[in-house]
Amino acid sequence: MRLETERNIVHLALGSLIAAGVAYYGRETSFLVLSALLILGGLLQRLEKAGKKIPVIDWFLDRMERKGVSPGAGTISFFIGAWATVLLFDSYTAFVSILILAFLDSFSTIVGMAFPLHYIRKNKTLEGTLAGFLAAWIVSSLFLPYWLTFPACFTSAIVELYTPVDDNIVLPPVSAGVITLTRILF
Repeated sequence: MRLETERNIVHLALGSLIAAGVAYYGRETSFLVLSALLILGGLLQRLEKAGKKIPVIDWFLDRMERKGVSPGAGTISFFIGAWATVLLFDSYTAFVSILILAFLDSFSTIVGMAFPLHYIRKNKTLEGTLAGFLAAWIVSSLFLPYWLTFPACFTSAIVELYTPVDDNIVLPPVSAGVITLTRILF
């Protein structure tokens, strides 16, 4: 439980930092920085797999990485989701969508592990899903109207439950797409 809580605090902080960078620097600069981070992450991952020791990276991987997972896979998938969202949507929508991922995913896991009363699917709980949805909706509603963020957060919570693909990759483009579609329709 402690490991997952620490991982999700880092996930929340990293996601918030990436989102803030997208909001501050805009689409073009964010796209370039995320592209560079993806290349660097891929290179570091290959070095780790080859048994090379990188002091700071190893410390984080030893403390934060789940066992049996490719080194840095969660961070790289987060960068891929943010990168795709910045590529496809305006920077403000991308900013809010990355925040939705950071808060929904982190709170779902922390609350779901602390209060595992009603399992929905595999290790996903109703309590975690509701907590993640509410945290994401509250935070995203600070930046966009609640009527835009509600469907995005709700859809993201459902997708997070059932996606066969890493949710770090899928959730930001999904929430950005729902925000964009809701804006068009209403």
